[in-house]
Amino acid sequence: MKQAQSSGALMSIISVVLRFRVVLAVTAGAFMLSACSPVKMGGELAIKFTEDKTLPFMLQDDDVDMACASGETLTPVMRSIAVTGADPDQLAAVMYVTAAYCSEQRAFAAELRYLRAQHDNLISDAQDARIEQKRQAAVASRREYAAYQDMEHYFSKKFKVTIGGRCPSFHRSFDELSFMLGMIAGMQALADDINSENQVGVPMDIAAKVERGMGCLDNERWWGVPNGVRAMVWNMLPGAVPPGVDPWAVMIKSAQIGREKGVRLSYALYAISAQTKGDDARMRDALRRYAKDSKNFVVDPKFKILDAISAVQMQNISDRYWTEHTGSRTPIGGLGTFWDDTHDSGQALNIDNL
Repeated sequence: MKQAQSSGALMSIISVVLRFRVVLAVTAGAFMLSACSPVKMGGELAIKFTEDKTLPFMLQDDDVDMACASGETLTPVMRSIAVTGADPDQLAAVMYVTAAYCSEQRAFAAELRYLRAQHDNLISDAQDARIEQKRQAAVASRREYAAYQDMEHYFSKKFKVTIGGRCPSFHRSFDELSFMLGMIAGMQALADDINSENQVGVPMDIAAKVERGMGCLDNERWWGVPNGVRAMVWNMLPGAVPPGVDPWAVMIKSAQIGREKGVRLSYALYAISAQTKGDDARMRDALRRYAKDSKNFVVDPKFKILDAISAVQMQNISDRYWTEHTGSRTPIGGLGTFWDDTHDSGQALNIDNL
């Protein structure tokens, strides 16, 4: 009898312990899924650390290749933080921009190979290089479009606005920077998708959304880029130019602002727009202005990487132009000069090292 009573008491104790463990497990699970989840807090801390420490370091460095490699490495890490319940979209958008730069450069290298092969009448090499260029352009477009979508999702969720609609009430400088870079990525995604023969399917209405969205940013503060991008869209879309506005004059003014403020992205916008329109005279003007204005230029130390990217873009435009007409890149020291210049371009035509 006593043994049965002891056994019953033991079972009661075990039952209470098991129930307590179930309640504890359910409570812990609910806590983990709540807004106060330590997992979510860990994700938010990782985002904050990257935003406060890693990103400023990347922006202050002028090593474009390293920024590109960092973007390819860190983008999956940032995206994976979403499993914690934290929202990495804003930071992921910026990382996708730098990751896309790697693919753009690979596409550009293939394009130069195509131009050289075409210049030398190497048909098979030209065809192969063109295919590689289109494949890499598609990779770049997918990454750029992902950057645009991440930025769009972040601002629609946090600020309850759509790109091209009501302007966000920016809380931080980083909000404005990510907003601007995300929209630029959208424009690049559109251009690279066209270069890839529309393998990605980026919607064409991005251009109009970006044109309106750039009006939310202070043009002087952000190096003339907002108006430079808007002028670029005006040149792209028929009937988009506001009455009495000259897009080219806006671009030149934006380039001057960029030089004064320490980041020359607007020069690249001017040159790219001229190249897209097939306006060689204005493209040469953009390259000459850039080369001339680079003398005694002082870069904004907080945004060295953005100015360095603009420098690479200008070099690429020059190299493409030189290769198309001569079969080789811009000579060392020849940026802003051209093979048919009537004046002595010095080292620009020096082939002794060959």
